[in-house]
Amino acid sequence: MPHFSTIEIVGNVQRQVLLHPVRMRVVLALGSKDLTTKQVRAKMPDVAQASLYRAIARLVDAGIIAVVERRQRGGAMERVYRVVNAPDVGHVAATTHGFVAAADTLARALSVDAAQWAASPRWQPHQAHLRREVLHLSTEQFARFTTRVDKGLDEATADDRPHDATAVIVTIAAIPASADVPTCGD
Repeated sequence: MPHFSTIEIVGNVQRQVLLHPVRMRVVLALGSKDLTTKQVRAKMPDVAQASLYRAIARLVDAGIIAVVERRQRGGAMERVYRVVNAPDVGHVAATTHGFVAAADTLARALSVDAAQWAASPRWQPHQAHLRREVLHLSTEQFARFTTRVDKGLDEATADDRPHDATAVIVTIAAIPASADVPTCGD
């Protein structure tokens, strides 16, 4: 019988919990911020309230998010949540099912983010950037490309935040084409 450490088992359980698209979106919505359920719901208006509450409860049970504050609001207790132990999404996406779930979650989150931005009174078309490109890369070129993208994102997140900074959501997906895809010049 194989021996698994407690950390491995907990990590596997957490990765399984994150395979659900709503739960993964909650973790993405929280990011590095502390948010109330109401604030998370505002970021995910397409998710039924009961589904959101179940997802948050499951994430708390799995130790991925935690209640970091409780506030009395009127007659109700408001909880503030924080991501405390999210497994690496790369490991979640290491299986076919996990990869599809992660891609679906990112696509849905991008769609909701775009709709919220477009509906915002601050919306300006020049403040967003969309691009889809088909690249033809060898395995080595692909590895260099993803390393450069990761390095750029790591540098951008490590920079000191200017006082006038605006949050920008960056979603990147590099997926091998399943068939010959024409390039823009074809």
